[in-house]
Amino acid sequence: MPSGVFKPYTGVSTAILLFTKTGIGGTDKVWFYDMQADGLSLDDKREEIEENDIPDIIERYNNIEKENDRKRTDKSFMVDVEEIRENGYDLSINRYKEIVYDKVEYEDPKAIIEKIRKLEDEIQTGLNEIDKLVK
Repeated sequence: MPSGVFKPYTGVSTAILLFTKTGIGGTDKVWFYDMQADGLSLDDKREEIEENDIPDIIERYNNIEKENDRKRTDKSFMVDVEEIRENGYDLSINRYKEIVYDKVEYEDPKAIIEKIRKLEDEIQTGLNEIDKLVK
């Protein structure tokens, strides 16, 4: 859960762990969901907003068998318990979630400088016109 879910009382982020008795030797996969919104703003006012992950969380949890094929770049995904063991039982979602970064293409610095010079010329022309009107 994001920071602010329990505001105004506390601003810390929160994780919820659910344990289910399997009766057959334990869990082989752990489900993670990266909740971003609970339908309320994350400030002290906690006003209603459109974004709300809770219905999706409930739907996915109730159909957990469909979660096995999801990618780690998705909002929810499964992790093998063996991988969690190898990571010292660290259940931080950021340990397992894959983040895809978009490559940013920047304009050539010389082109940016030329645009700035053109804008400066336009500003100077405008100031000169204003100055003529004021005199």
